[in-house]
Amino acid sequence: MSDLTSRVTSWEPGTQIMWRYGQPGLDFAAPMTVVRDDDEALVAWLAMGTPVLKLVRDDGRDLRSEPEDAFTAPRRQVESVWSGYSVLRVYRPGQSWSVWHFFHGTSGVFEGWYVNIEDPHVRTGRTTRSRDHVLDVWVEPDRTMERKDEDELLLAVEQGRYTEREADAIRATATEAEEVITAWGAPFCDGWETFRPDPSWPVPALFDGP
Repeated sequence: MSDLTSRVTSWEPGTQIMWRYGQPGLDFAAPMTVVRDDDEALVAWLAMGTPVLKLVRDDGRDLRSEPEDAFTAPRRQVESVWSGYSVLRVYRPGQSWSVWHFFHGTSGVFEGWYVNIEDPHVRTGRTTRSRDHVLDVWVEPDRTMERKDEDELLLAVEQGRYTEREADAIRATATEAEEVITAWGAPFCDGWETFRPDPSWPVPALFDGP
């Protein structure tokens, strides 16, 4: 189901929403501030220092600390803080990826685009939810690009998270995104790399609910 078919109304700029990946109660979640929301795109701002929810192993270690069971080890959700960068995320309804614009957290300098391969989003209340699909594409400011985490996608197949057919579909989505990058289509051509947040926006807080 696409974001367009699942939403009733658009969010006004300045609205605080939750952007989630995974299942309720066991997901990565970040409270973000809406910059724009219409039929073309949902654009939201994640400021450095924002409280977030992330998944770790039951013993508290990072999910990637042991590659041999990275996708099968028991997990739990913990509170953390988004650090290092501020990010402007752009999701175009119906697409199977979002584009993250990375800005250095201190200087605000634009660092590049990160294409996150994921399910089309579904909305409820003030939440937009998807599922991450491991493989990503990084794009430098000079427009050179490279795929990220191809080795982890192989591990995900070996450990049963995906079938080979599903992994092939994920790679095909990455190819589709790369074609948009090569053509310099939206949102890469939209000038978001010059974005600056409204200084009056508060840092959003975590909240429960849909």
